[in-house]
Amino acid sequence: MAIADPGDDGTPCPLSPTPVEVQIVRERMAIGLYDMPARRGGPDILVPLTIHVVRRTDGTGGLTPAQVLQAIDGANDLWLGSGIQFCTPGETIYIDHDTYYNETDTINEVNTLRELNQVPDTINVYFVNNLRTELGALCGISSFTFSSVQGIAISNSCTPSAGNPSTFAHELAHYFDLYHTHEMAFGEECTDGSNCGDAGDLMCDTPADPNISGEVNPATCAWGGTESPPCASSVPYAPSARNLLSYSAKTCRDELTAGQLAHAYATLINLRPELVANGCDPCTNPADMNGDNVLSPADFSAWVGGYNAGQPAADQNGDGSLTPADFSAWVANYNLGC
Repeated sequence: MAIADPGDDGTPCPLSPTPVEVQIVRERMAIGLYDMPARRGGPDILVPLTIHVVRRTDGTGGLTPAQVLQAIDGANDLWLGSGIQFCTPGETIYIDHDTYYNETDTINEVNTLRELNQVPDTINVYFVNNLRTELGALCGISSFTFSSVQGIAISNSCTPSAGNPSTFAHELAHYFDLYHTHEMAFGEECTDGSNCGDAGDLMCDTPADPNISGEVNPATCAWGGTESPPCASSVPYAPSARNLLSYSAKTCRDELTAGQLAHAYATLINLRPELVANGCDPCTNPADMNGDNVLSPADFSAWVGGYNAGQPAADQNGDGSLTPADFSAWVANYNLGC
């Protein structure tokens, strides 16, 4: 099930994990798939994006390259400190189609758009002029790891060049299984934090959130809600109006907590490993036998083929001969990553 972020003229989106998907998440939590793995040394992991810009059939309209770059730079700023940054290894793909440009009005149409020209092992991002579903106007729509449709669609009117610095980064957060701070699918979070690991957004370093849509002053980022605390607690609500996963004013959302960052990093490593290959820089690891700048199981097949054909590249230990020891060397090289 996809998650949608409401546009300024839209209504808060009720979409959230289904009961079946909630069970998937709880099973993953039980075996530690969302636990923070050991951070590998060196620079941040560069996660590859494929940018799709929807234009009119005649090639006019759509975001400019400078506006796309501004959106990516803005997202990277909000993700600093996570160990994750975003990059674009390939060229922008243009979808010149009046219908998609003007009439993406239902969830089926949005999903059809998100399945166009997909580039594997990247996050496919679609910038579109009109983004609506049966729920109304949307700023963005994303995917969980378990969603049937993968990809992110963003309304051009909800990008940094249009005065919205946070929606793109917000949708990227959903892509790494981060939930809204007011999420109810896992149960209502108590304001005293007593069930923070099992309810709400499952994060214990984000305060309980009653859904603060329309309750935050964009000039001051102060929350003005008066909701009563749940769970018979006397602890009042004190939601964060700055959290990126809240429904705060778009210009106020500029923070991710340590728990959220750790959860996103674990999701990347454990559940979206195809994105870890650092596809924005050439992979110089000799285990990249098929030369696609990505380390994947396909490289093993390529190594076997190269070995059987007597190719020099199959000499993974560099001793000048092809022997079974080169298989162990290939495995060791592969495990080093790009």
